[in-house]
Amino acid sequence: MQSVNASYVILITHAPDQTEKALQALDSVRQLLVERGRIEQIFFYGPAVAYANCFLDYPSGLPNLQQQWLNIAAEQQIPLIVCSTVGSQYGLNALSPPEGNLQNGFSAGGLTEFVSTLAGVDHLLQL
Repeated sequence: MQSVNASYVILITHAPDQTEKALQALDSVRQLLVERGRIEQIFFYGPAVAYANCFLDYPSGLPNLQQQWLNIAAEQQIPLIVCSTVGSQYGLNALSPPEGNLQNGFSAGGLTEFVSTLAGVDHLLQL
């Protein structure tokens, strides 16, 4: 992975219940940050939009993957953007409760915002 001083957009496309893929994605992002890669945005698309649902719940014994994304974003000041158009197809109403179910720490966006950010970085990393 080329990361030293390079800039990235991360595209997450797996569902939150795919624990192994999710943990691999989190590890990849952490490693990228250790290697001084700069992440401009983490964009959740397809089934991954479910990460942004404030009612997402993890069974006892499983890691809270949503919280791990929120922690990375807060520590590194990385925007977590969820595709609002696709989100509506997965039951995500991209407004904060009580009007919607968008988890605090995620922002609704669209492909235009994703492509605009992508145009200004060195790499796209799809996980």
